Amino acid sequence: MNSLEFLENFGFLPFRRKGKRGVKPHLSLRFNSNVVVDFHVDSYKGLPQEDYEFYNLITHAHSDHYGQNNLGNGNAVASLETAKILSATTGRDFRGRTFNLGEKLELAGIRIRTYPTEHIFGSSAFLLESDCKVLVTGDVKDFSSLPKCDVLITEATYGRPDFVFEDEIEKMIENAESSTFGVYPVGKAQRAAKILNENGYAVNATPKISKLCEIFGIEISNEAEVNLVSPKELYESRGRRFILTAQNFYRWPRIVVSDHLDFLGILAMIDHCDPEHVIFYHGRPAESLLDLLDRDYSLLRDLDVMSEGMR
Repeated sequence: MNSLEFLENFGFLPFRRKGKRGVKPHLSLRFNSNVVVDFHVDSYKGLPQEDYEFYNLITHAHSDHYGQNNLGNGNAVASLETAKILSATTGRDFRGRTFNLGEKLELAGIRIRTYPTEHIFGSSAFLLESDCKVLVTGDVKDFSSLPKCDVLITEATYGRPDFVFEDEIEKMIENAESSTFGVYPVGKAQRAAKILNENGYAVNATPKISKLCEIFGIEISNEAEVNLVSPKELYESRGRRFILTAQNFYRWPRIVVSDHLDFLGILAMIDHCDPEHVIFYHGRPAESLLDLLDRDYSLLRDLDVMSEGMR
């Protein structure tokens, strides 16, 4: 389905923006409420225009979701936790609008409800209610609190059938003694540290990881039984080393700890939200996943590209 067909069937226009340096990630949603309003999802700052409004919805604080590019954007919208992470990792204040997860918003006449996705601290889904209900999930670990919708805009990071897994939390705990774990510093590191603390382990970590742990009240110790470092810093570490990930391209022994749904989880989330149409805006779903869907779908590349400022 192309963008105009969405407008005819659901009353909003999904599109990709074309700027001076090419097409911007990821997608935008245009509504005609009290005024024309664009919601740019995990993308670069919008372009101000007369008789027109825009907002940048930031689902979470990972760099590939463009929160850092919106720190000075007064029209950016992010959870309070996301804003704290962005400010801590950049040393700059987040100047947009913040909300507590679960809070209801209204922007340019569009009602918005927010829901946790448990991807990382502060990660949020947005339900936009107009002529239909459009749910933008961002990256998802737990879909249990997500509502039903007419159009689901979601991820497919592990959208291939070879990515069927369960978190190996017990294995992580059993191997924690005198080990170094390679973890993504934003998100997974805080989850791992919290679990290890809860199971009686003192945790040491690199400064970046420690700073974010402290923001969320997770204890870090200088003298500890287990160390947390970024994956690239594993090369400089000694002793027993593991990588905490569901990805399979690292050279280190792997313990599966993921912040995403696996292949079957994506299908279960779609059934749970029960949309008429699914748009995959992040990640690449395999043909086998698409073949299993019992509803219409679109990929990001199917949507029309519009120049900035086009009305």
